[in-house]
Amino acid sequence: MHFHWERSPRLPRPPGWAAALVGCWLLLVLGGVLLERRGAPSVETCLFHRLSGHPCPTCGSTRVVLAFTHGDWAGALRLNPLVALGLGLAALWLLTRLATGRTLRVAASLRERGVLLAVGVTLLLANWIWVLQTQS
Repeated sequence: MHFHWERSPRLPRPPGWAAALVGCWLLLVLGGVLLERRGAPSVETCLFHRLSGHPCPTCGSTRVVLAFTHGDWAGALRLNPLVALGLGLAALWLLTRLATGRTLRVAASLRERGVLLAVGVTLLLANWIWVLQTQS
């Protein structure tokens, strides 16, 4: 595996579909927060949870973001460690890119990609077990 820094535009350009998806999610969360403040019941944003009655591996993501905005770092980690760490690393990556105009690139062989995929799936399953134990 090889890591290297390369020049990049300071502001990344997300794909249009990703920006639209995040925008819709933010509007849904904002609407839910505003409704809850007016006394309405909590808005269920997870389709998997609504249909199965069990939290998905990323359940708690909205609450993680809200905990971050209130400065509750430990609370965010307790809710969903993988999402909290992922958001923290993404923020660090974005701040580094904005400050330096460089981004970290990873070159991995096919075998190394397989190992990274296995590690990622293992972390996702471990995180899901955590979520099931703490949010069910």
